[in-house]
Amino acid sequence: MSRTGLSARCAGLALLVWLALPPAQAAEPAPQFGRYLPLYPGLYLDASYALDPADSSYDRNGDRQGSAAPQAGGHTAFPERRLRASLTWHLPLFEGRDLPFFSSRTHLLRVSLNQASVRTDGRLAEFAADASDDASTDADDLRNNGSGVGDLGFEFGSFLLGSPSSGWRSGERPPYALLATVGVRLPFGRYDRDAPVNAGSNTAAAQLQLGGHWQPWSGGLVDAGFTWRHYFDNEEPAFGALDPARQGSDRLIDLSLAQRLVSGWYASVYGLDRQGGHNRYLNPRYSPNPPSPGGIPGSVDTFPTPGNYQDEGSALRETGLGLHWFASQRVLIGLQYSHPLSGKSGQFLLPYTNRAPAGCTPGGLGCNVSAGDTVLVDGLGAARVFASDRWTLSLRYQFGQGDPYACAGCKR
Repeated sequence: MSRTGLSARCAGLALLVWLALPPAQAAEPAPQFGRYLPLYPGLYLDASYALDPADSSYDRNGDRQGSAAPQAGGHTAFPERRLRASLTWHLPLFEGRDLPFFSSRTHLLRVSLNQASVRTDGRLAEFAADASDDASTDADDLRNNGSGVGDLGFEFGSFLLGSPSSGWRSGERPPYALLATVGVRLPFGRYDRDAPVNAGSNTAAAQLQLGGHWQPWSGGLVDAGFTWRHYFDNEEPAFGALDPARQGSDRLIDLSLAQRLVSGWYASVYGLDRQGGHNRYLNPRYSPNPPSPGGIPGSVDTFPTPGNYQDEGSALRETGLGLHWFASQRVLIGLQYSHPLSGKSGQFLLPYTNRAPAGCTPGGLGCNVSAGDTVLVDGLGAARVFASDRWTLSLRYQFGQGDPYACAGCKR
């Protein structure tokens, strides 16, 4: 097959996957070593299975709390098992056409998918299951989880440095690379507006990423990247609009170092820092910790005051260790452990309005309203930052010819 034919075939396969594969969410994975390294052109499958108990979180002051939703009272956990997969095509484009920029370097196309099993345990699950307070909190018909297929992610990238199209066949390239990508996430995943956790996000996102790779010594690989991610409106925020209607933009910095131990075995360490902007909430309908309206029981009730609210943003800083084994030149197996160092979740102050008699329509005849108490509530979904450790088992498989990494098992 000609070089132009190979490029057209790879691009066609990417388009078919983009149109036909089920949706998934581009959840934040632990950084893999060599993620910005130019690979031999071909198709690569990356799959991972992550376990996260999500049984603790950070509050808005950065203090660790022994619950995933501390303002609900008691203990709450959002245990998650997530299977991620991505298909990546490394390929030259228009090699024989002498097009500026495109013809002189290799590129990549990536489609990301995932499937998640999520649920709510503890106090928040009890709140969702308790029908006795539905009338007073407008919390009717709540459910426990939104497990299923996640959102769909798509990326296109080009190697600005380190992967000239004229040298990939011979394996000749410098010990450094610079990769730029643009990506989108489409909210096609499973989403239940009445559940506190979901496999999908119901929110589209776009991102820009710049990543560098360097091999400073024999068997050593350094990768570092910066990502900016912008989120669009969530038209139906979950769990009484305690999920943000607009998530603040993210800025991520990642760094990893890997070293070959013996032939085929690598150890890695990584760090990640994410800073999220202010999350906005629109007209929350209830909270699991409403204030007491006072007065004679049954004669007065209270409801969240409608309006736009904003938290102080979110943050996460974590580190991790990994062990990776090239089972063959086409198969790479890895095990990673991730540990959060610090973080901050989105929490905001929610004022309540009292009304008498209970259940009357504000503005209606004989309905008296007054300012009630204000409570601190937990933002859910994208606003939650967990303080739990996470384990990830990963697999990479390369279709076709060539080595997944230039130094797999070698002494270079």
